[in-house]
Amino acid sequence: MLTKALESVKVFAENNPSLSELARGRRRQFDDVECVLPSRVVTTEPLSATISVWDEYLRLLPEYDGEFTVESTDPEAIHPERLDFELTDEAVTELEGITFETPGVQYLVLTDERGRRFVSNPVQVFAAEPEYRLYWGDIHLHSQFSDGAGSMSKGFEFGRDVMDLDVVAYTDHDTMGFFIPPKLQRRRMHRKYFERMKTVTKHFHDPGEFVTLFGYEWTKQPNMGGHVNVYFEGVDEAELFDSLDTDTNRYEKLFRRLQDWREETGNDVLAIPHHPAEAMYPFDFSNVDYDDDIAPLVEVYSQWGSSELPRDDGNPRPVEMGQGEMGEPGHYVQDAHELGYRVGMMGSSDFHAPRPGRSHIHLPPHLPSLSDIWEDGIGWGHIWRIWDEGSYPGGLTGFYASDLSRESVFESLRSRRVYGTSQPHRTLVEFSVDGTAVGEDDSTVTADGERTIKWLVAGTAPIERITVVKNNENWHVVAGTADESAGLDAFTDAGEVVDDGSVTGMHWDEERGSDADVYYLRVEQADDGMAWAGPVWVEPAA
Repeated sequence: MLTKALESVKVFAENNPSLSELARGRRRQFDDVECVLPSRVVTTEPLSATISVWDEYLRLLPEYDGEFTVESTDPEAIHPERLDFELTDEAVTELEGITFETPGVQYLVLTDERGRRFVSNPVQVFAAEPEYRLYWGDIHLHSQFSDGAGSMSKGFEFGRDVMDLDVVAYTDHDTMGFFIPPKLQRRRMHRKYFERMKTVTKHFHDPGEFVTLFGYEWTKQPNMGGHVNVYFEGVDEAELFDSLDTDTNRYEKLFRRLQDWREETGNDVLAIPHHPAEAMYPFDFSNVDYDDDIAPLVEVYSQWGSSELPRDDGNPRPVEMGQGEMGEPGHYVQDAHELGYRVGMMGSSDFHAPRPGRSHIHLPPHLPSLSDIWEDGIGWGHIWRIWDEGSYPGGLTGFYASDLSRESVFESLRSRRVYGTSQPHRTLVEFSVDGTAVGEDDSTVTADGERTIKWLVAGTAPIERITVVKNNENWHVVAGTADESAGLDAFTDAGEVVDDGSVTGMHWDEERGSDADVYYLRVEQADDGMAWAGPVWVEPAA
């Protein structure tokens, strides 16, 4: 606990903002418009778009009174031609009466009086109902039940009503360090908070409209190991297996206890490690008897940055918060793949304030408003806004699911039929090898000859680079453009490439490795947005 306190004081001292910086943060100037539509739809399906207006510090701007023209890449689409915010007197509004008529990837484009263009997320339009819809969620958040600011209720409302997310989960800490003594937090969780979290989670769950998942963060103390989020398919039956209990105080013990609980109750549960490459809370895949059945995913990206690979190996979003990234192997997602673990990738925010889908501590230092403090209290989500701790925008998870139910969403996690992006980018990504997409057939292909790798990427900005990663090497790179003002034709790319090499796998050491080749996709946009999809494993033919 003392180490964490000293580290935090050191970071604050090194990044102490000037009064002029904080004064600039009081400005309320229009900066951005977010236009959110469902990512997969059917022709003629009636739709509405959630439109929100933001200032340069990602605060909603209800006083904005501008007007936009509305156009679509689909020449046959039906939609309103104009949107006037002066008539709404709100920072968030619904644009109704939208239908797409032409299959393919389509966009809405809003243009203001000054000619500035704001593009919706991509919408994949089908002539018939697809097997899976694509839903979006932020499932790693903290509230006043641990070290966050604001209530779970306020966060669920923000995710549902402002960001138009489909899935949200809070994962408050089971124990704590620094300003909440670990044993005190443990007592509070067991005595009342865990049950209160269940009550709020159930209250906001609305199948078909808004799914809430239930979980908590199994929290090792500073410099004692990494953190793992535990998610339950149901809510009432969930139990708290904390990180101070002698039966679950190590990763292997936790994994075994969760497996036993599955068998004892017939209910499902998953564990997902996060920020494994962060030096204060590292997760060493090479020093753990990892269970990729109970833990089939890793949170590859959050406000901490990306734990895909080290900075020196080309990571464009290396971990910089806290003590920075680990300087030794074993702590990256690529290391987990080289060790032979079958883990997919997802993203979330790990934000400590009621803003799922739209974290904002990566912005220049700025003071929370008095109303924020009054409503939300003091938590890391507000403290971090004052100091520049080297964070990034949070992340999102894209869920390919048959319907918007807790069961289908949980199955997407279990089968790894998900992928991660940075916020607020709902980048559309499809990735397959020999026709097997991520999450299908255990994401596994058998090949004794050439195999075809295919992708479809539709960005929320021009695509700068698409990389097919094979066995932890940048095996195939598609170059795009770094020009953020490029036309909409630069937002999408569909391609394929044939690999006719033999299956070699990877070897961590003499005993550990992957007999299968490991393929995944990394996407980089011109506006710094990113996405990670995969892997698909290609096993050698017997």
